[in-house]
This record gives sequence, C-alpha cells and structure tokens, in this order.
Amino acid sequence: MHRLLDHPFLYAIIWLVVLLVAALLGRQLRARRKTLGEGEKEDLNLILSATLTLLSLLVGFSFSMASARYDHRKGLEAQEAAVIGTEYERAELLPQSQALHVEQLLRSYVKERIAFYNAPNDLSDAKTLANTLALQNKLWDAVRAPAVAHPNSITALIADGMNKVTDSERSTQAAWEDRVPIPAWALMFVIAIFSCALIGYYEQPSEKPRRFYILLPLLLAVASYIIADLDSPRGGLITVAAKNLERVTQSISISHSPGGRTPSS
Repeated sequence: MHRLLDHPFLYAIIWLVVLLVAALLGRQLRARRKTLGEGEKEDLNLILSATLTLLSLLVGFSFSMASARYDHRKGLEAQEAAVIGTEYERAELLPQSQALHVEQLLRSYVKERIAFYNAPNDLSDAKTLANTLALQNKLWDAVRAPAVAHPNSITALIADGMNKVTDSERSTQAAWEDRVPIPAWALMFVIAIFSCALIGYYEQPSEKPRRFYILLPLLLAVASYIIADLDSPRGGLITVAAKNLERVTQSISISHSPGGRTPSS
C-alpha cells in the first residue's frame, strides 16, 4: 500500500475515479425515487451531516499526522548535518595522519547521506544504505583505534561524536519509515466513498442536474494528494531536500581549499 502512496498523483486519480463512481451510483439510486417523505429527508440530512463531519475529522487528522512526520524528517536532516559538521571539526584534534583519515571518511559519508535524500527509488536507497553502513564501520574503527591507544578526554569526545553521527542516521531512517497508518487511510477511503454516495443520493433529480455531487470527489482527491505527498519521503513534489548536508559539504570543501585551515594532502 505504501508503494502506491509513494505516487501521490496516481493515488489521487484513483480516489477521484472511485469517488465519482460512488456519487454516480448514489444518484442513480435516487433517480428511482422521485420524492422523499419529510421523515426520510430529515434522516438523510442527519446521516449526511454526521458522515461529512466524521470525514472532515479524518482528513484533518491524517493531514496533521503527515505534516508532523514531514516536519520531523526535515528536523532530523538538519540535526544530522549538525552532528556530522561537529565531528568533522573535532577530528582535527587527532594526530594529523589519523585526522586526515577520519576527515576523508566523513567527506565520503556526507556524500552518501546526500545521495540517500536524493535517491529516486527504493533500490537506490538500499544501495546507499549499504554504503552508509560500511562507512559507519570504517569511521568507528578510525576513532576507536586512537581512543584505545590514548584514552583521554579528547579521544572520548571524538568517539562520542561518532556515536551521535551513527545515531542520527538511524533516527532519520526510522523517521522515513514512519508513515500514516494504513488503517487510517482505509477508514478515510471508506467514509469518503459513503459520503460521496450520499451526496449523489441527496441531489434532487431534475431535468437540468446541477452536478454538485462532482465537487466533493474533486476536493477529496486533492486532499488525498496533499496528504500522500507530505507522507511520502520519496514521491511527489514535497520532499525533504538535503540542504543542510550540502552546506556541510561546502564548508568541508572550503576548509580543505589552499586557503583553508587544513592543508590539502
């Protein structure tokens, strides 16, 4: 299901088609009964109002969940960039040969993290995650050796910073896998179908139909697109860009330029 949600536009089209069919079916059922009694009208108004209220709550709740998850992913990208940049600065406290090795690994690591955010699909994502894990192991080995050989506050600080680098990546991965629950989508879809069918049934048959029943499926299709777009880390137009990680790359490049603080090797 989440693979379909990674294509928000296609998902919205499916919503639009299904909801329009539901509205048309409701309208056809109403065409069989030209008039409704006063009691039937009151009951229909009550059911329709309750259904639309429930639907609006579900849409708002789903949008809130998707928006919160999107903001969380953006915050974790900024946090990840901050801890990588801090660890890069701390690496200079190591002896020169070890510092250059750690800095080189961190430069490769931040490139892999940018590739993770820019990965077009899950296959590219899996390859990037494998490369990231390999680099994490190399980075930990690079800071563990001086920490074991010379245990002091500096090597402990650098080792702790490397732990934060790996922990931030794991937090990011967990956030990208945290999506709006499928049962919430299913419930919203079922209520939307029922609402559109009621809207179609509610319209009074006439020689010149006003076709108001089309509006609700259109609005719900747009709402489903926005929610799915926010909820999908990879698909759609709203994505988390690796802007902060790219800034870290730029600062690293400046620091290793001929005029930077660290001479090029």
